Order: sequence, then structure tokens, then C-alpha cells
Amino acid sequence: MEQVRWSKYIVSLVYVVLGAIIIAQPTIIGKSFCIILAVTLAIIGGASIASYILTKVEHRVAEGNNGLAYGIILIVLAVFIMLQQELVISLIPFILGLMITIRGVMMIQYAVNLRRFGYGDFKVNLIIAALVTVFGLVIMLFPFEMANAFFIAMGVGLVFGGVMDIVANILMGRELKKINKETEE
Repeated sequence: MEQVRWSKYIVSLVYVVLGAIIIAQPTIIGKSFCIILAVTLAIIGGASIASYILTKVEHRVAEGNNGLAYGIILIVLAVFIMLQQELVISLIPFILGLMITIRGVMMIQYAVNLRRFGYGDFKVNLIIAALVTVFGLVIMLFPFEMANAFFIAMGVGLVFGGVMDIVANILMGRELKKINKETEE
């Protein structure tokens, strides 16, 4: 039990440290993601090219093997990701913002439909829909800033979760000690 408790403390401390690093350097997550993605694409691309080279011409033609083209495209994409990390990082919130904006516009249409059917509280739905739409547009207009805010929020969540785990482990440890003392008496 004691080893399990200490391992929980260690995991919680790792969360806190990782969260603090993300808060201090929010772009580190995005850049790490880009590096991992680029390396993965380059490896797959290289393997595809190697497979193409090692395959006999007759088999390539018969199988319609486009391994060379596929491999080159993946390697070019990997190089692009490495050179344009900020763009790639900003695309994530941009796409999320686009999805939120589309949802907001759909909610506006829903509110308009409610009004057409004479539903009295359509104004609340319309206001919420407008806010959702504006939020999505803001994310789309400022994707890099939103990416940093997202990563910072993730870091805060990790720190908060780690601290709460530590507190819970301390409280659970105290309760277990009380129960052990009561059973010994």
C-alpha cells in the first residue's frame, strides 16, 4: 500500500511539473507535436520509398505501386511541418474555430426557426448563438494566440489535477491510518 501511495505522489508531481512547464512555455507542446508528426511522416515516407526501390518493376506496375510518389509527398510534408511549425500549430485552433462558427450559425438558424414557430424565448437562443458564432470567429482570427491560451489552460489543468491528487492522497492516507489504529485497538 505504501508503494502504491508513493507512486501516486510521484505521478501527481509529474503532472504538476509538466503543467508548470506548459504554462511557462505553452508553445513547447505545439512544437513537440509538430516534431513528432514530422518525424513520423518522414519515417513512413522513407519506408515507402525504400519499399518502392526494393520492389521489382514488374510488381510495381502490376500492383500500381505509387510508393515513390507517396514517400516523396510524405517527406515534403514532414519538411513543411518542421519549417512552418507556427502555421501548423495555428491550424488546430483555426479548424476548431471554424467548427464552432459553423455550429453558431446553425444555432442562429435554429433560433430564427423558433421565432417563425412563435416560440417566445427564441431571443435567448439567438443571443447564445450569436455569442458562439463570435467566439468561433475570434478563434479563427487569432488562432496562434488561441493555441497558446489552450495550451496554458491545459497546463493549468495538469497543475490543478496534480495538486488535487496530492491533497486527496494525503487525506486518504490520514483516513487509512485512522482505520488501521481503530482496527488494532
